[in-house]
Amino acid sequence: MVAVLVVIAALVVTVVFTRGDDNAGPAGPAGTDQGTGVASGEPTTAPSSAAATAGADVPDKAIIGAGYYFELPGIGWQNALDEAQSSGLGATLDSIIILGSSLDLAQSNILVEALTAGGAPDLEALEEQWKRNLSGADGAVPDDLPDITIDGERAIGVRFTDRENVNGLLIDQVAYLTLHEGNQFSVALSLPSADDVVSEADFEEVLASWTWTD
Repeated sequence: MVAVLVVIAALVVTVVFTRGDDNAGPAGPAGTDQGTGVASGEPTTAPSSAAATAGADVPDKAIIGAGYYFELPGIGWQNALDEAQSSGLGATLDSIIILGSSLDLAQSNILVEALTAGGAPDLEALEEQWKRNLSGADGAVPDDLPDITIDGERAIGVRFTDRENVNGLLIDQVAYLTLHEGNQFSVALSLPSADDVVSEADFEEVLASWTWTD
């Protein structure tokens, strides 16, 4: 999130967007310095993927994270966690899917960061820092979105519109923050500001299919 996702102050997760490929559809952006913005600290202490899903009826093509899974939406989305980790992305990156054939050619991406909540009693205790991290170096100001629920957990949301990335292209970002079992989860979509008619609907499918496993 060239960066799509700023995880926390000194920890930057980087995902590159270019013009998109044959699978990704319309031309997309080419990287920003912003991301899901969870607060700094240790990665989540939620169980490993195998332990978290033991006995759970997980769909075959589900993306399994630390204490949750969600289903891949639509055509053209794929799991890019191995590629992202091999690129040296941050420790709090828990899962990432891309619309395209690779990180370099992705039109859009959906990133999940997972981190211990440090005993925070509610989302309001985390909200200010989360928004600051999302705003990043350019100091962009997001619009608040109505609260939603993610598999029964309340989530607060923000939207950035027409945010210029490092290549001068405009992107939108939609992010939600939720708490579950003492951990915070920040889920963010980055997509082109124009000529994208699928990514937001696909993001809604991801959130609707989200299932906690612990």
